[in-house]
Amino acid sequence: MNYARLRLRCFKSLFFLSLFLLAGLILQFSGTSLSPRMSAAEPEDTQAAYVSASAVKRADQTEHIMGVTAADCKKCHPSEVATWMKTVHFQSPELRLYKFDGNTKKYATAMGLTSAEMLGDSLCADCHGTKAVRDGQVKVISGVSCEKCHGAAGGEEGWLNRHQSYHASMPIPRAQETAAHRAARLEFCDQAGMRRSSNIYGLSKACFKCHLVGNEKLIAAGHKAASAFDFVSWTSGELKHNFLVDKTTNADAPSLWMERTGGKPEDRRRMKYVIGTLVQLETALRLRAQTTNPAVIPQISGVIAAANGQLTQMNALAPTSELQAVTALITPMFGTLFAPLPTDKETYSQAADKVGELARQFAEQHDGSKFASLDAMINRLPPHYSQQYQEKYLKK
Repeated sequence: MNYARLRLRCFKSLFFLSLFLLAGLILQFSGTSLSPRMSAAEPEDTQAAYVSASAVKRADQTEHIMGVTAADCKKCHPSEVATWMKTVHFQSPELRLYKFDGNTKKYATAMGLTSAEMLGDSLCADCHGTKAVRDGQVKVISGVSCEKCHGAAGGEEGWLNRHQSYHASMPIPRAQETAAHRAARLEFCDQAGMRRSSNIYGLSKACFKCHLVGNEKLIAAGHKAASAFDFVSWTSGELKHNFLVDKTTNADAPSLWMERTGGKPEDRRRMKYVIGTLVQLETALRLRAQTTNPAVIPQISGVIAAANGQLTQMNALAPTSELQAVTALITPMFGTLFAPLPTDKETYSQAADKVGELARQFAEQHDGSKFASLDAMINRLPPHYSQQYQEKYLKK
């Protein structure tokens, strides 16, 4: 009798674990998988450009935000700015903050925000605009702009001036910059918080910071916990802006990176696909660590399940030690993933730290050239264009 009961318990455990795995796969194939990213202004030879925690914190501080006009981005990047002005990133304040009706009003009311507060230092403006200090107050100065993705430029003390200076004391063309000066310049920019296009990990984290939502009060009001965002498809479509070498052609990958390294767009897409999914998982794990509402936990956990299912498929097609370690870490958690426990904060925070470490390790150890077997998965993700963009620029 005891043996029979033991068999029944084991069967139940396996049954529920299978349900959780099935839920993850369903979420994945229903378009819930979300992988982030955006190309940067000046690429580097390797994928290993990461900034310190203090630099990241500094880069996100509102007082260091200059804005597209003050930073004079258009002077050197006219094509990039023109492309940005066509996107929903540029339009976001008009679509989400200025019009105090519909969902905007519903969410703001739930968060206790007035119409005027939406355009100030508000939770909504954190993702739907760029905030900066103006006249001693925090205000929305534009849509989701260059610095939201690439880090606060910071003026004289930031990366703005240094990232385009190819000599210490005289203006010279980029091609004449010495290797030593370039290395010092890029190190300075990294430490100043610039997220360059070589830093796929940092760029994707900037994306998922907004495309995954963990505020339980906001979600309870009806806001999505996760937007239908994928790093590869979004940065291959409306958000693509690779004009550095040729200002008339929007290249399929950062143009200077391709010129300098001989890297191919397909290699970069593969790296974005894997790293973006790892960052999706890391971000969701951090949100799960803070989530206590039983109604919200399944939404965040569903993202974790979907990302893990996608990474499991990647590892089957293009096995690496990093992907194997991630799936081995996350899959055993499925038994309690959808249920709140007193140890959640510690459990999921530690898992997020480990996944982040493995994501950075993957970026350092690989270049995408050996992952052609992932192309079939990636090709299921066509370039993404918002409805507004399609209606205005694509429909004839």
